[in-house]
Amino acid sequence: MGKEIIREKVSCATELEFVTEVANDCVTNMKAKDRDYLINNPYVIDYHFSYCLYIRNHYIHNKDFSEVNFWAEPDHLSSQIIRMIFSILIPGYLYDDSFTESIFNSKKYIAIRKEYKRLMGEYPDEMINEYKCMVDFEPVHSFSEWRTNKELYLDKEMEAIRRNDEKSKAIIEQILSKLSEMIWKTDEFLGVIDGLGIDRDEVATSIQSIKQLFWEESKFVPLEICLLKFPKSISKEKYIECRRTLSGIINENPRLMEKMDNAYFNDRVLARSVLNRHGWLLQYLPQYNDDEKLLKVAIGNDGEAIQYASKRIQKDREWAKFAIEHAERGTIMFLDCMKPYRKDKELVYLACDVERWNFVYVDKSYRDDFELAKICMKKIGDPNTIYRYLSARLKANKELVFFDLQERFPNVEEYPAKLRNDDEVAAKLYELHGLDSWGWYHMSKRLKKKYGYKEE
Repeated sequence: MGKEIIREKVSCATELEFVTEVANDCVTNMKAKDRDYLINNPYVIDYHFSYCLYIRNHYIHNKDFSEVNFWAEPDHLSSQIIRMIFSILIPGYLYDDSFTESIFNSKKYIAIRKEYKRLMGEYPDEMINEYKCMVDFEPVHSFSEWRTNKELYLDKEMEAIRRNDEKSKAIIEQILSKLSEMIWKTDEFLGVIDGLGIDRDEVATSIQSIKQLFWEESKFVPLEICLLKFPKSISKEKYIECRRTLSGIINENPRLMEKMDNAYFNDRVLARSVLNRHGWLLQYLPQYNDDEKLLKVAIGNDGEAIQYASKRIQKDREWAKFAIEHAERGTIMFLDCMKPYRKDKELVYLACDVERWNFVYVDKSYRDDFELAKICMKKIGDPNTIYRYLSARLKANKELVFFDLQERFPNVEEYPAKLRNDDEVAAKLYELHGLDSWGWYHMSKRLKKKYGYKEE
């Protein structure tokens, strides 16, 4: 028998005591760069499968909570602990405070808070507290108190929480409106526009779309990028600065391209910068779909970007080959533009070597190609195993079956009856998976009996 795992008993009398103890230990052992990252990104939900997983494994799952009087559910505790960590690191973050939770659960606030710190050198904590003091919040009990205090009237508590939430939302909207305008400095920017001799009407739509990005996508973009449309009106240095700013924003948040004004990217340097990191963004840059230099960049980053290239490019076999060579992150033969190449032996072999799931989309005549099947099935560990798509003749090939048996979930149900009664196949199945594999369910009665497999 294995050695019994002895878990340390938790002696804390309350949830608050336990949460505080763990949070302090976490902060004490935290690296400076991790501390800075948490301070700059205090969005609780983002940490559930990362830092909170570490907390659960190191402070909760390995502890014995059998004698505590509070709710010791791991997800709940780790969520409370990360909040306590934020309260230790961030002066304006109050633990177990509904207003704090509401505003820091707003991605808009997190985005604007970062920009405020970049421009002002400090976070807007003082302003947040001023606004909060303007609201008369009703007192409510904590979630843990709900579970332990049977005298609480939960209906009344829920009503109070609902009213507090409504008050929080109203005041948070005011805070976001004021902070965003403090950062955008719209009037000041329009003054700059006037000084450059640019008609305000020419930038009005751009300004509106930038602000809309913030309210719809919770992503802050400075108004200065509007100047990219007027390269002759600003200095070269200012233009490069604006271009670098937009490039950084898109490279960090590529999905913003869907709602970004395409005209900014008439600048080839800017277009190259984003396509070099995210080739699929070619779909938002149709002005470059026949530009061979930028297509080399986009398709070289992501072979599947060829679907956004011009028909001329898609019909060029050399471009198709180049795309396949750079499509290791996808199943390129699935694309409609690759239909003409699904019978091309060289490209079919190349595609299946890059990503074996392409086998499913090439011409069905290859389902009986032993060499191609072997190329695909040698790539053990890829969850997209292609055995079930083989021809009946190849499914009966024991060499290919042995490749399939090395997978985590072999396709035993697809094996011919003869192989499901084959001693060598059974021996390999047992060697690689023991009797735990569901594959035994499909083996012959003779072999089940021989290896002692019992159906539940």
